[in-house]
Amino acid sequence: MITIYVVEDNIYLLEDIIHSLNHQGYNCKGVTNAIAFDELLTKQTPNLVILDWNLPGEDGLSIAQRLHKNNTTVSIGIIFLTARNNLNDKILGLDYADSYLTKPIDYQELGAVIKSICRRLMPKSSIDNGWELHKKTLDLHTPKNEIISLSHREYIALDKLSKSSNSPVLAKDIVEAWGDNWMTFEKNRLELLLSRLRRKIKDNSDVEFNPIRSVRNEGYHLTIPLEIFEDRIKIEKQHFKPI
Repeated sequence: MITIYVVEDNIYLLEDIIHSLNHQGYNCKGVTNAIAFDELLTKQTPNLVILDWNLPGEDGLSIAQRLHKNNTTVSIGIIFLTARNNLNDKILGLDYADSYLTKPIDYQELGAVIKSICRRLMPKSSIDNGWELHKKTLDLHTPKNEIISLSHREYIALDKLSKSSNSPVLAKDIVEAWGDNWMTFEKNRLELLLSRLRRKIKDNSDVEFNPIRSVRNEGYHLTIPLEIFEDRIKIEKQHFKPI
């Protein structure tokens, strides 16, 4: 599922935007200032950010500039949604944003712009449909609802990768999420497991790109949108089949 953050200091407008985009099928969250936005970024890197220009404290243009300078956030799509409608502001804003829209909002237009940006920034299969990771059954559901059975370690690896969104996950963090000691762990076992998982995903779906990309010296990055479905029943470890 595509995640969108909105930074808008008009709380009523913010609530309307969030409601509209969630209704359109996006995972949308909103804040009223740059400080709260930075707190959201520590939890998950979004696919796209919608920025008002005039904000209390740091303004939207400065936020967009910061996102472009950071290797972790440079690939985030940016939309300016602002009352500033003079040509100079639009030209300046589009140096950092993928689109520049002026208020009042046309939600149908906003939705179309979001789809257009996501088509450029993300693989097509990632936009049209989402993937589902089910904790109870250790199954991965493809966009066409094909079911891929996972081992315990494969599930944990995908869960860890999905929660980091656009940020690479260190190999050490994956191994320790399995409960293993990084210092004594055979490093090639991690790559072997991830290679098998990549092949499972590609063999059982229409994915043609690399679903788990290795980022040199930084770790691994998940390139498919994944929604986690938590189980209400505790899973006992003896039910898992270790790889």
